[in-house]
This record gives sequence, structure tokens and C-alpha cells, in this order.
Amino acid sequence: MIMTERASHQTLRALLVSVLWLPAVALAEPHGPAETDLEPLTMYDPAPTDIRSAPSTPAGANGASAIVPSLPALYAHARDHDAELRRQMLDAEATGLETTRTRAGLLPAIDLMYSVGYTDSDNYYSEGADSCEENPRTGELFGGDDFEARCRGHSTDTTAQIQLTQPLFSMERWRTLAQSREEVQAAQLQLTVAEQQLALETAEAYMDGFYSAQQKRLLVGKQRSLELQVKQAQRAYELGIGDRIDLLAARSRLDQAGAEIAVADNQYADAVARLERLTGQTPDFTRFALEELSEAQWPAPEAVEYSEATISDNVRVRLAAQQLAVADAVQSVRQAGYYPEVSLNLSWTDRNSDDPYRESEDRSAVVQARMNLYQGGATSAEVRQADLRRQAQGTDVQQQKRLALEEIRRRHRSIGGDLSRLKALSQSIRSSELYLEAADRGAALGLRDLVDVLDARADLYDQRIQYVDAFRQLLLDRLNLQAAAGPLASDDMTDTMTMIGRIIGPPRDDTPLPGGVEASS
Repeated sequence: MIMTERASHQTLRALLVSVLWLPAVALAEPHGPAETDLEPLTMYDPAPTDIRSAPSTPAGANGASAIVPSLPALYAHARDHDAELRRQMLDAEATGLETTRTRAGLLPAIDLMYSVGYTDSDNYYSEGADSCEENPRTGELFGGDDFEARCRGHSTDTTAQIQLTQPLFSMERWRTLAQSREEVQAAQLQLTVAEQQLALETAEAYMDGFYSAQQKRLLVGKQRSLELQVKQAQRAYELGIGDRIDLLAARSRLDQAGAEIAVADNQYADAVARLERLTGQTPDFTRFALEELSEAQWPAPEAVEYSEATISDNVRVRLAAQQLAVADAVQSVRQAGYYPEVSLNLSWTDRNSDDPYRESEDRSAVVQARMNLYQGGATSAEVRQADLRRQAQGTDVQQQKRLALEEIRRRHRSIGGDLSRLKALSQSIRSSELYLEAADRGAALGLRDLVDVLDARADLYDQRIQYVDAFRQLLLDRLNLQAAAGPLASDDMTDTMTMIGRIIGPPRDDTPLPGGVEASS
């Protein structure tokens, strides 16, 4: 009897070791400096580790390392691949040329013109003037040969002209140049907003893929436990020591696990497809597995007052403020319509014609002043229109600040809730592990049925899934908090990868069970 209990205890212990124990693995470093240099463009990286929290247990015998898709590298690919961001970049580049275009309005403009013309005219000479009559003795015109073309009434002319125009004073053009500079800055901020939005979308898709992959893996392990539980319930029912209700309940849980696996598999495919659309890459989230979760510690966020103090660094607030500056510049341009404009015009004209009296070479210098006195109220309407739009944009600045403040406070509360949830789940996982150990011992001593052990193991899988879900939400809340409090930097994504590295290890298959357990069930 004692030998039988020991054999059963050893078999069950082997089951728990092969399925539940997550070995701590020292993750491999890059093999050389070339990998480090290419890090921003490499989609996969060895999982980052925190030396202070790295487990001391040596790597497994196979020397495998956890290969996790790099979020910063995926974002780098997204910047090059995303069509919407590319459109924003081209728009910003096109807007940047607006300054050059408006500056040209303050510089000299030189025009070269050349024309060939034919003129057919009815005038004093073509109507039969005395100068156009022929001398009866010589047959020549009384006016001479120079009057021949004029008397015919038509001529062919060629004209060459060079004209230089230089604005001497134009308030509207100077203010238009200032407006273009404000518009260029607004376009750059618009691009920054698009880049941050792309970063958040990439991070969200990344975390969805991370969660779905681990959820599916854990659900497969849970399904394996439930399959054994169904076998155990079936055997108990056949032996007459169990009832049909327990068997049906076990089958129901098994079917539910199968449905959850199908959902997780579909969600994983959706997340990968979304990343492929954003980045042009197809990352694989199945090359790593979860490590010990109950001992993980996560840093608390900074005080909400500190985040609120940096609200002016929010990119949407900065964009709204810059658009207000553009509206101010537009109003200033409209008001410049009341100022006079003074310009200098220099020209040289050379006309050649078969009519000698039409030939000329002219040089002129003209200083021209123009001032708008009345246009039916158009200028005053434009000024009023620009003022109203400036006021509307000022309201938008306040709105963006309020939205940013609300987002900061909401994300800060959410992070606090995430940390509390993770702490509670860590304690729950630890308690479940202790309960599983006790159930194992009870089954080994014949005090508990193997079904209790398998049921406890299935519950532990559920708790791990909840932990990964809370962990995913924590990372997303941290990124969104940083985006609300200021610009989202690559260091924030690197910190995210560091946090991920604390709970992952080499990939492994934890679903196969020792044959003795299946035989005993």
C-alpha cells in the first residue's frame, strides 16, 4: 500500500512539474555587435531582462532563448510602411514649400516677353492720304518709301521686352510670409500627432497579439486538464462512484474551453493582420512563454500632479495652440488689406516692324502706389471672418487641454486599478499554487481525488490568463498616459519591452502529460 501511494505520488508530482512549473531561464544576449547595431530594424529581439529581478535559475538544457517581437522595431517598420503616415509626411513637406513661395512675393520678379504681331488697320493713311499718292512721273509715293507699309494699312511687328517688378512696401505680403511659417510649424505638429497615433495603434495591436497568443497557449493547457477531468469523471461514472451531473459539468467546461480557444485563435489572427497592415511585417508571438507571475513587481506611476503640470507638452494641445497662431496670422493678413502697396517697375522694350514709324526702343521706370479704398465691404468682412475663426480656434485650445487633463486622470486611475488587480491576481496565483500543492499531496495520500488536482490546475490557467490581460492593460495605460502628458518617445516603448521581459521565458510545450497520469485517469 505504501509503495502504491509513493508511485502515485511520484506520478502526480511528475505531472505537476511537467505542466505547471515554469522554469526560470537566463535569456540569451545578442551574438555580436552587428545585432545590436541593427536593433531598430530587427523585428525580433532576445527578450530584455532586468538584472535586479532576473531569476537565478540557470537556462534549460536545450539553451533556448525567448524571442519576442520588438515593439520599437515594429514601429520603425510602421513609419516606413503606413500609407496614412506617408500621406501626412508628403503633406508636411508640401506645406514646407509654402514659405519659399510666399518669400518670392517680396523678391524682384523679372519677366522676359517676346511677341510677333500682325496689324491690319484702317486709318488716315490707308484711306488715301496725300502722302500715300504716287508721283506720276516717278511712280513713287509722295511720302517716300517709309510710308509704303503704313499706306497699305497692315504691318508685321516683333516686340521684345524685359520687365522687373520689385515690391517696395507690402504689409500683406510680409504678413503672408509670417503666416506661412506658422502653417509649416502646424504641419510638422500634425505629422507628430499622426506618428504618435500610429505608435499607439501599433502598441495596441502588439499587446493584442501578445495577449491572444498567451491566452491560446494557456487555454490549450487548460483544455488538456479538462480532457483528463472528463476521462476521470467518465471512469467514476462507469464505476458507479460518480454521477452523470459531474460528467456533464466536466464536458461543459471542456466544450467552453474549446470555444474560448477558437475565439483566442481568431483574435490572434486579427492582431497579426492588423500589425501586418500597419508595419508590413508578420510577427510571431509564439516563440516565448510566461515565467513565474506571482513574484513580479511593477513600478507605480508618477503623481498625477506631475503629469498634469506637463499638459502643455501634449502634442494635440501643442497642435491646437499652433493652429491658433495660424489663425492669428490669417487675421493679421486680412487686416493688412487696409495698407497701401508700393512697387517699382523697370522695363525695356524693343519693337521692330516693317513700318519704320512703328519701330521704337523704350526704357521706363515707374513707382506705383495702390491702396484699397472701397471693395463693397469685402475687406472688413474678411477681417471679421478671420477674427471669428481665431476665437473658435482659441476655444479648441481650451477643449484640447481639458481632454488631455481628463485622459491623464483617467489613465492614472486605470493604472492604479491595473496594479491593484495584478497584485491581487499575484496573490491569487500564489494561493492557487499552494492549494494545488496541497491537493497533490492529498491525492497522493488518498484523501483527495485526482479530479480536484486537475480542477485546481484548470483554475490556475484561468488566473494566469486574467493576469496577462491585466498586464496588457497596464502597459497600454502607461503608454497612453505618457502620450497624454507629453510626446511619446521610443524610450517609452523600450520600457514596455523591459517590463515584458520580466515575465517571459523560452518557449515550451506544457500540454503533454506523462503516460502514467493518463493511465491512472
